[in-house]
Amino acid sequence: MNRMEVDQSWGQKAEDALGLASASEAEKLLVMLAATFFPFCSDSANDIQCAAEMPDTTTLYRTLVEQIPAILFTASLEGGISEAYVSPQIEQLLGFTQEEWLNDPVRWYQQIHSDDKARWSMDAAQMLLTGEPLRADYRVIARDGRVVWFHCEVKMVRRTDGRPWFIHGAAFDITELKRAEEALRRAADELEARVEERTAELARVNAQLRSEIAERKRIEEELRRARDELEIHVEQRTVELVKANEALLREIGERRRTEDALRKSEGTLRALFDCAPDAIIVIDQRGYILQLNAQAEKIFQYGRDEMQNQSIEVLLPEVDWTSWCDRAFHLGEFESCGQRKDGGLFPVDVRLSPTETKEGRLVIAVIRDITTRKQSERELREYASRLKTLSRRLMEVQEVERRRIARELHDEIGQTLTGLKLTLEMGARLPREKPQEVFGQALEMVNGLMATTRKISLDLRPGVLDDLGLLPALIWQIEHYTAQTRVRVEFKHHGLEGRRLPPEVETAAYRIVQEALTNIARHAQVDEAVVQVLADDQTILINVEDRGVGFDPEVVFATNETSGLAGMRERAVLLGGKLTVESRPGGGARLTAILKTGRNEVAS
Repeated sequence: MNRMEVDQSWGQKAEDALGLASASEAEKLLVMLAATFFPFCSDSANDIQCAAEMPDTTTLYRTLVEQIPAILFTASLEGGISEAYVSPQIEQLLGFTQEEWLNDPVRWYQQIHSDDKARWSMDAAQMLLTGEPLRADYRVIARDGRVVWFHCEVKMVRRTDGRPWFIHGAAFDITELKRAEEALRRAADELEARVEERTAELARVNAQLRSEIAERKRIEEELRRARDELEIHVEQRTVELVKANEALLREIGERRRTEDALRKSEGTLRALFDCAPDAIIVIDQRGYILQLNAQAEKIFQYGRDEMQNQSIEVLLPEVDWTSWCDRAFHLGEFESCGQRKDGGLFPVDVRLSPTETKEGRLVIAVIRDITTRKQSERELREYASRLKTLSRRLMEVQEVERRRIARELHDEIGQTLTGLKLTLEMGARLPREKPQEVFGQALEMVNGLMATTRKISLDLRPGVLDDLGLLPALIWQIEHYTAQTRVRVEFKHHGLEGRRLPPEVETAAYRIVQEALTNIARHAQVDEAVVQVLADDQTILINVEDRGVGFDPEVVFATNETSGLAGMRERAVLLGGKLTVESRPGGGARLTAILKTGRNEVAS
């Protein structure tokens, strides 16, 4: 009898024993399942419309189960145990298509691992006989030979009259979980083996300890006998020791006083050592650090414990101790490069004081961080270079200004005076009845001469700056600038109303604005600019901005061909401030100057 005949026989017996239920009950179950996921169709008044719009229950059931990440299956118990449905996940997990799986009724039993077949048969029989759900783990062989662990949840469904109807269930892939359990099991076995090995080792040590204890007891017994003999000798020496003790007590007292003085001296030396403004490091002849003070920790950013017994080359990477130690007595003082814990390098000044001790040759290195000094020297060199360039440019500007003033004196004032002289000489030769016309021409020449002289004077230094202060002088300068250049200036200010500042501050601020506007008129190719001057108790902030052709500030400052920007920067630096220029070709320019004013203001 083949498998199909066995299944049919078993199914026939089950029908005979329990009776046959109609297939409409399965339809009712699927309708209930559909009602759960489509509650809007629960109203009986809409049953007809819902039935027309809702898919059939079989389609709904398949759509539902095929979204679950497990193999779902059903098997009818009528006509034998045979697969009625299996979800498409069977192909993903085991490599068999639905058709291959369903066409072979014994496929499931064939693919169960040989070690799990007997257990599966017993579990299935238990479920069929008792109706209890089957919950167990089995190994299944995939098409490609892989072993896949499944956790199976299978339940038998009975008809309303109690007869077995069909079974349905789900198989979850727990291969990874089983692998993790196996790994844990192997780890537990290894741990148990190590415990057993350690237990044996402890047993050996325990035996050795017992042997040592027995040896120690023997030695203690010998010591007790020796102690008894020693007590006899002690009694004999007691009288001698009493006398010696008195002398020893006097010596101890003297030594304590000496040690107290030595501790105080050492404390003073340690305090001086740690309070020294420079790093002090004691180095042995191998180049290893023996001692260091607190300043060394601060400079190199290491803890004292981190640096002790380390090579000095960690702190002074440019030092080759192998050759340096032999020449240490002759090096004296030199400059080198120090390295902090974070890898940062900085210049240091090193002074060496070598000495010979009982422990060997030691070198006391006094290290000073000269970063500030080097920076100051560099800034001083840069300042001297800028000052030299500025002085040269100032001399050139002075010569240009002198030539301009000389030209104006010659071309305008000189010519006007010559014309006035000729006019007056001509008026002296005219008849007495015609001098009035000549005097009118002379008066017009004198007025023009006075205007020219006033213009030259204002260009050199406007009197309004000295008489009225910075704000009126800037307003006058901007109005005069707009009238001359046709460049409109938007002037914003705050903190200048009714306030006088020290003369050097007012002059510097005025000249910076004047020179910045002059540069805009010469180079920016714009018809408007913005000037902003803000003042508080300590500083004046000056911003001059345009949207012109722009330039590269680094190139301009590097060429040293502009006395205007250099002069503005030097004016700001001399007052403890700074000047920055932000610009790029085609992107306009923005000049920012910050001047220190202090609190010593002039009464307005």
